[in-house]
Amino acid sequence: MRVGAVIVAAGRGRRFGDGRPKQFVELGGAPVLAWSVRAFAAHPEVERVVVVLSPARAAAPPAWLPEGVTVVPGGVARADSVRAGVGALAEEIDVVLVHDGARPFPSAALISRVIGSAGRGPVIPVIGIEDTVKRVDGRGRVAETVPREDLRRVQTPQGFPREVLARTHALGDGAAWAEHDAASLTDDAMLCELLGIDVATVEGDPSNLKITTPGDLAIARRMVESGVIPGGT
Repeated sequence: MRVGAVIVAAGRGRRFGDGRPKQFVELGGAPVLAWSVRAFAAHPEVERVVVVLSPARAAAPPAWLPEGVTVVPGGVARADSVRAGVGALAEEIDVVLVHDGARPFPSAALISRVIGSAGRGPVIPVIGIEDTVKRVDGRGRVAETVPREDLRRVQTPQGFPREVLARTHALGDGAAWAEHDAASLTDDAMLCELLGIDVATVEGDPSNLKITTPGDLAIARRMVESGVIPGGT
């Protein structure tokens, strides 16, 4: 089994709030994206790493990217960027990990768990929900309490046999997406769900947080400064 990773980082990060793409904000002496890339570039089971950037950034890739990393321009929607990244992987790669560049702390153990299952079919890392979950109506009032026993929060990297990932994207251009705006397709596992392809789960990692808001960045910085996450400069 030969493994490649596609790190999606072409988004503009509108929710971050200060006009900067969140994946390029400084964290522990390096951009958020640098942490994500290093995790996969250093993993002994990952042979190839492709980073998908906006067309402007792809035209002048950051100098801090590790040697051997391939950079390609992304598309308007996330699915377009994933297709571009997968297309840049060498033909011999038969398992693809897809990771969000705004998740800087994927551990080697987490990556290994995903790889260990991905050869058999699509797999996503998940963690349980400890808080009580409420469904709220359009007026902001509680409509119901949602049972949380079967609910999970989903992380990346998500792993796929390459042929399955390619097939979901090819089929996704047709009727399966007819009722879905491309922007609403938030991960590749959702494409599998829409097409009736089973998706397995493995244990996620609470430290593998996604940076979406300045508050998330503050948490990540504290994790580095406290030594919970090693490697800060």
